[in-house]
Amino acid sequence: MKRLPLLLGLIVLVGGATYLVCYRFAIGPSVVVTPDGTDAELAWLQREFALTPTHYEKVLALHHAYRPVCADHCARYLAAHDRLKSKLQEQTAWAPEIGEAIAEMARLESECHASMLKYSFNVAACMSPEQGRRYLDMIKLQITKGDPAGMFAATR
Repeated sequence: MKRLPLLLGLIVLVGGATYLVCYRFAIGPSVVVTPDGTDAELAWLQREFALTPTHYEKVLALHHAYRPVCADHCARYLAAHDRLKSKLQEQTAWAPEIGEAIAEMARLESECHASMLKYSFNVAACMSPEQGRRYLDMIKLQITKGDPAGMFAATR
């Protein structure tokens, strides 16, 4: 009987630790802010494209301004995806609502791509001409692959 509280405490501790690990993996990587207040997620961009501090600050400002726009695109696309999924579960035959949901997803994907490309051209303009071209080549490849921000992977 003396071991029962210890055993229960151990079970609760292991359960809590398991929950925290699963929760962390479920929400994915978060934005890490360095001590100087910049986003660590852009550190690779600064290194890869040899950005000067001035160029990096401009890119950082663009990034912070675009982040809520990107989040909105993702939220609307995922909501449209959920509507389509719901319609497909409800229907046993073709219905116009299915076509409308597919068209809405296509419209939102197109809107996202255009917005991302505009943002990318703005970022490239903050770089030296050579690095800007190289950056745009990388972005164009990502967009032509069809998933510029990884948002469509969340629906698969």
